Amino acid sequence: MIKLYDAVIIGSGPGGFNAALMLAKGGFKVALLEGEDLGGTCLNRGCIPKEGLYRIAKEAYSLRKRGFEVKLNFEKALKYVRTRISQIRANGEFLLKREGVDLIKGLGVLIDEETVKVGKNLYLRGKHIILACGSKPKEKGVSPEDILTGKISPKGRILIEGSGASACELSFILSTFGFDVYLKVEGRLLKDYPVDEEMVEKLEEELEACGVKFVDSLVEADLHIKATGRVPRACKESFPLLEFDHEGYVKVDEFMRTNLEEVYAVGDITKPMGASHAIAKAKSASQSIMGFYIPYKPEFVPVVICSALEFGYIGCYDPRYRKIEKTLNANTKSFVNGRKGRITLQVDEEGKICYFSILGEDISEALNLISFTMNNPLWDDYLFRMPYTHPSLCEYFGDIATDYFVNAL
Repeated sequence: MIKLYDAVIIGSGPGGFNAALMLAKGGFKVALLEGEDLGGTCLNRGCIPKEGLYRIAKEAYSLRKRGFEVKLNFEKALKYVRTRISQIRANGEFLLKREGVDLIKGLGVLIDEETVKVGKNLYLRGKHIILACGSKPKEKGVSPEDILTGKISPKGRILIEGSGASACELSFILSTFGFDVYLKVEGRLLKDYPVDEEMVEKLEEELEACGVKFVDSLVEADLHIKATGRVPRACKESFPLLEFDHEGYVKVDEFMRTNLEEVYAVGDITKPMGASHAIAKAKSASQSIMGFYIPYKPEFVPVVICSALEFGYIGCYDPRYRKIEKTLNANTKSFVNGRKGRITLQVDEEGKICYFSILGEDISEALNLISFTMNNPLWDDYLFRMPYTHPSLCEYFGDIATDYFVNAL
């Protein structure tokens, strides 16, 4: 059987799902192919269950620091979060149906640049194809996914191995839920992220304060979790016509186009990984298909790591440029709530923000505001003139803009 579409998308994670909705709203006939549950790793085994557990752990941790006694039950918390995920998945299916997207169950094989084969006898032909196949754990063994799905229950003494976001986040969550957590880091925490070491050191201090123990070697534990990174799920056997780099990522241009003119790749099968990047890539690919060529620029995508403190950044730290630093203690909202944190800002030779990072509590929403000012030499004027609610964390951006403007004069 052959079905004809304007666009065929393989994978329903943040990249594939958002691309499907954008193209469908733009009048395209879209097929969305998914071999497992709608939402991919992010919704079912990654970002969203982690976010649900993190908020519970964070509220408990904040109350404990203020002297309140809070008891948590991991099994009950996970059950609650999994219920919410089922509801989100149902909402996603409703949105796809409302926009006319055909959600098809199965695995796809690219047999030419216009045709995807599903199973034994279903062929999906599309004028455009988007691959959004996601990623999988780099190593075998117990992974963060196993904990977030309930496949493996945490118990007693837990060793987490890894230095990235998953290790950083899961160690805080499990420690706050009362488990004895040891974190084995190779090199330093977040060593593969383009951020300043001083911020990472402060995050490490806060993790230690909440009970996480850093170790240099493997220790005896009841549970060993390997959060050592992920690799692209794209299989060369399934996509033999594509070009891959030496690490297994699909090669793409700035519009997420592969070596095949009308085949695009988004999400974790292209660099860099992460849900925020997946959505930004999906926007670029979808706009290109619609005829609006807006390049994907990873340096303008905000990233947040939710741990003992939330650590968010945009851009890449460059030691050549001077750091502008401020603590959050002077912000009335942070101070009255007993919250601490820090902001680091770098401006390049053209007067544009090239790197911004913020460490604190509940900073993720505020970070989005800065993304609008990246690559703009008038960033200080915009942030200075913008009115802010009071009290709010964002007021601090106006203070930074004022200091920068006055110093420049």
